[in-house]
Amino acid sequence: MTTKRAVITVAVAMALLITNAALAADTTYGPKGKRFGVGIYAGEPTGFTLKGYIFEHASIDAVAAWSFVDGGFTFMGDFLYDFVHIPVQTDKITLPFYAGAGGRFAIAHRGKNDGRNVGGVRIPVGIAVHFTTHPIEIFFEAGPGIDIAPSTSFDMTGGVGARFYF
Repeated sequence: MTTKRAVITVAVAMALLITNAALAADTTYGPKGKRFGVGIYAGEPTGFTLKGYIFEHASIDAVAAWSFVDGGFTFMGDFLYDFVHIPVQTDKITLPFYAGAGGRFAIAHRGKNDGRNVGGVRIPVGIAVHFTTHPIEIFFEAGPGIDIAPSTSFDMTGGVGARFYF
């Protein structure tokens, strides 16, 4: 399977899973009971993000973005689990702490992987702010990982972002 075909296959599979979550009825989870979010991701890399809750505490997210470090396109996809909701003194927000596992594919134009495609695994961890009165999520995330191809090395992604939920 070519790299392009693999990326398309993963993107279609994630889109189908997220679409299924979006078409489901409103629930008590996700910001304001909504399950599908679209937004921006600012950090390394910087771009657009999608997230869909598939179960009460489980979600799938994807980021399509530009890496300013490697000077190329990056695609990340993760399975996330909300492990605990941090207690707060208000009912206007919830603060889920989440972690998960996923993968990263990048096309590097400079740096240690100059001109080569990069594939790896990542373990994202973060805290989200879910508003109970508005379908909005703000999140802070760090994603340590290991690049597997073309060579094995440590990698770090992360950023802040916001999503609007439907």
